[in-house]
Amino acid sequence: MNKVKFTISGMSCNGCAASIIRAVSRLEGVKKAEADYPKGSAQIEYNEKLISKDRIIDLIEDLGYKVEGEE
Repeated sequence: MNKVKFTISGMSCNGCAASIIRAVSRLEGVKKAEADYPKGSAQIEYNEKLISKDRIIDLIEDLGYKVEGEE
């Protein structure tokens, strides 16, 4: 399992964080997804054999948020 923490811009409330969690959690290979609106970050635990980090970033950005980088 890999863990990655992203800095995310564009979240304006806890509902935004919840949307990211819901969407990312549905991806095959994602074990755990957390997002924190006040900190502007998300932490994802995933199986790199089933899903790539780039696919996770693409989904977050498709939701309308910007992944600024990794922490």
